[in-house]
Amino acid sequence: MPTPGGTDDSSQSTHHLAPQSTTEIPLPPAPPISPTRGQCFRPDSALRDVVHFYAGYEYGRIKPRRRMVCPNTMATISFGFGAPIRTDSMVDPGRSLSCRSRADLPPTTASMGEHQGNVRGMTLLMTPMGAYQLFGVPMSEWNQPYLDPAHLLPRPLRHLPEQLEAATAHEQRRTLDRALRPLLRQGPHIAPEIVWAWHELHRTHGRIRVKDLSRGTHWSVRQLERRFLQHVGRSPAAIARILRFARALRLQDRGLPLARVAQLAGFHDQAHYNHVFKATTGLTPTQLPADRINWTPARAA
Repeated sequence: MPTPGGTDDSSQSTHHLAPQSTTEIPLPPAPPISPTRGQCFRPDSALRDVVHFYAGYEYGRIKPRRRMVCPNTMATISFGFGAPIRTDSMVDPGRSLSCRSRADLPPTTASMGEHQGNVRGMTLLMTPMGAYQLFGVPMSEWNQPYLDPAHLLPRPLRHLPEQLEAATAHEQRRTLDRALRPLLRQGPHIAPEIVWAWHELHRTHGRIRVKDLSRGTHWSVRQLERRFLQHVGRSPAAIARILRFARALRLQDRGLPLARVAQLAGFHDQAHYNHVFKATTGLTPTQLPADRINWTPARAA
């Protein structure tokens, strides 16, 4: 548990995004990437407390492929170099985005990604605090319909996308390691209270009250929520909901009855789980697609 009155990071190196038109927590080993033409790479050891892994992907011309992207607790930056990938919200039919590269907060609802091949790229999966520490932009400013990763890169790295495009997957990993290591040394301080609260949320699979997190950090609920938005981009309650849902999906994948899934994942009953599932995915639990991506670390779910 952190000591009361942790260091304020307001004086640290932080920069802010111009408006656009449209500390460390140990992570478990990287899981294998789901796409058959994808590879996962662990970053340099100096980065592993903040970067979970690099996920490379490459597809030639194929039939249209649709995959569900589950709510998860990772901040992501994707550098794409081929055809754009279309992403449609599964709960808001009017929200759709087609792009090659993007930066995103941990998603709180599911989306459906679709492409027809001729896509290639590399995705960085980071804790939100790690993303804040690396790029120095408050995570609350990542909360945009579309955020171009180029807007996060400092001037010395303005050619990073072109360097990645010209590299093989293994060369991309080394290029990212070289680019990110100096950013980690220069980034803002991460309050230990935030790291502790983040760890507790994952340790309990989201089954901890915000009041208990507040008490553990010696902050008021309001202060905790404000600092969480700065460091994480989501409220503690939102991260807790993501973690409970992620655990429910993994339990459901084991073939447990839905009533038991609801009980073990922290829902009041099966009806409550069904309601949350519908609000999160637009589907019922029995309609869950088999082809999906869930970046939440397995130990947290």
